[in-house]
Amino acid sequence: MHGNAIGVVDGETADDYRLFADAVLQAAAAGKRLLFRSAASLLTALAKLPPQPVAADSFATLVRGQQPGAVIVGSHVAKTTAQLGVLLRQRGVVGLPLDVARLPAGRAELVASLTASIAHAHAQGLTPVVFTSRTELQFASTAERLAFGEAVSGTLMDVVRRLPPTLGFLISKGGITSNDVLSTGLALTASRVLGQILPGVTVVQTPADHRLPQMPVVIFPGNVGGDDALAEAYRRLAPSHAATSPAKLAA
Repeated sequence: MHGNAIGVVDGETADDYRLFADAVLQAAAAGKRLLFRSAASLLTALAKLPPQPVAADSFATLVRGQQPGAVIVGSHVAKTTAQLGVLLRQRGVVGLPLDVARLPAGRAELVASLTASIAHAHAQGLTPVVFTSRTELQFASTAERLAFGEAVSGTLMDVVRRLPPTLGFLISKGGITSNDVLSTGLALTASRVLGQILPGVTVVQTPADHRLPQMPVVIFPGNVGGDDALAEAYRRLAPSHAATSPAKLAA
């Protein structure tokens, strides 16, 4: 391949990625320059990492104080919407929609309302799921659409900055949303990569000196996984809450 040609690697197993990574490293050593867009599995193969220290079904052991967590859903692709629907039917979660039609004028009011609802849910042992409304809006120009997207992201990050200090874990759904959660909402300059909770879904941990110290954060790309994947990530982090807590807020 040359001249900025684009290829797609259809890997199904870890061995597939290891074989591809070996070829990539050999080509790079000979001077080939390559640019990738990928989920976490390719990085694991390129770095030749050993098996992750925490098994995918054992991440619940790292949840802070075995407290409930929170889920932030910014992606609005069809796959995310389907996964969100399954998640909201799980026990132990409560859905908190962010009505994007009220932005940008109602940003402060929305943040205050969501922050209060999250704190209330957390106090009752529930995991709040904050998600942007699914209705597609129309814009007069690309610049207007981009500006509105920044307002939506900014609102979500205002909410992330106000998450309860005893939060057990955080799941961020959407590639751009996850980037903003790590860099802006949590203001991380570094984090420890713990491994993958599902194929292509990475878990990192906040530093010990962070406002939310040593909290597992799931980075969940928008178009990754089947319809049950987001719910499965939640169940793996909060098996006891998913089994016993009612999915509603008490008055």
